[in-house]
Amino acid sequence: MSFLFASFRKDLSRWRQDPLAVLLWLGIPFLIGGIITAMVDGGGGAGPTGVLLIHDQDDSLLSGLVAGAYSQDQLGELIAVEQVSMEEGTRRINDGEASGFLVIPEGFSAAFLEGETATLTLKTNPAQTILPGIMEDVTEIILDLGFYVQAMFGPEIEQIQDAAAGTVPDDAFAAALAVQIQGKIDTVSPHLFPLSFDVQIIEPPPAEPQPDIALLFLPGIVMMALLFSAQGMSADYWKEREAGTLRRLVSTPGLLSRFVYGKALAAAVVVAMLGGITLALGFAYHDVDWNKFVPSMVWITISGVGLFAWFAALQMLFPSSKAANLLTTILLFPLLMMGGSFFPLEVLPDWIASIGRLSPNGFVVDRLSTEFTSANAWTFDARSWSIVLVMTVSGLAVCTWRLQTGFARR
Repeated sequence: MSFLFASFRKDLSRWRQDPLAVLLWLGIPFLIGGIITAMVDGGGGAGPTGVLLIHDQDDSLLSGLVAGAYSQDQLGELIAVEQVSMEEGTRRINDGEASGFLVIPEGFSAAFLEGETATLTLKTNPAQTILPGIMEDVTEIILDLGFYVQAMFGPEIEQIQDAAAGTVPDDAFAAALAVQIQGKIDTVSPHLFPLSFDVQIIEPPPAEPQPDIALLFLPGIVMMALLFSAQGMSADYWKEREAGTLRRLVSTPGLLSRFVYGKALAAAVVVAMLGGITLALGFAYHDVDWNKFVPSMVWITISGVGLFAWFAALQMLFPSSKAANLLTTILLFPLLMMGGSFFPLEVLPDWIASIGRLSPNGFVVDRLSTEFTSANAWTFDARSWSIVLVMTVSGLAVCTWRLQTGFARR
């Protein structure tokens, strides 16, 4: 045991003398995670707003009501209406500076009142789809509404026009017209208010609250720090070999396993430090329940040691330290991509996410995401702990076997 702790203290001392490497292991995930979080979580502004340019050639009360219909209630949050000249509107819609350009022709009100055809011209921006589509729908609704008003109250509108062309209407005319209009409203209102057919409303089951999308990036960012540190620390076996340490140990095979376990213990301290800093900042930023901090720390520490052990085993398969570092670095980025460090597994296509969860780091990230988003702490089941422990123990065993079967003697 004294040799194990001596190996542990030696590695901690050597890694402490290389603070730049530790800062890189921590700094790269912080930089990438900060950029991703700023992109995903920092744009809490309003939704998209389209600009509708209107050139009103009629300049009447009715044309003003048409223009105002595009900025009522919720539409006002989506569409900004601007009155422009014909030249300016044509130029801006052609330059893609607006979502639509509506021209209300001269004589629109007169044509409506007399039941004649009037054409509203709406030009839309082909580079956009949603907002121009909304503008087209609103225009069709306005035209349909005008048609039904004309069909229902056409005679009354003609009477008002005739009266306006002659003398000022008296009270008897106004009263008769009001009764006539009210009679039509009374006739159709039973069919409209309430509806004359039965409607069965089925309430959908309440949807489960969706986790914050920025929070889903946190497990992958934590895993990024673990992978960088695991890959970096695994190269230490080559440094020990080049320094002659392994050749002296090979004559006493009983010390090789303690040497490996001492390195694993030192790696656990580094992993816990890097992972703890990342977790603490993530918990504080996303307001995660601090009851989940301890199980998350235990989970990532054991997982980090397992990743370190297997990276070290891979390092010992190559003929030189340069080849080992190059190939393990190349392996690192596909693991980050498919294991949820750049894109959360929850937002990836199902078939890609299924493959990602089969990777070692993807498995760790998936269980860590469940812990972060669940209602309670300690959601890691016995099967998950067993898989991580087997990964760690088997990796350390392979490292010991490689030292005993030739790597230390080269």
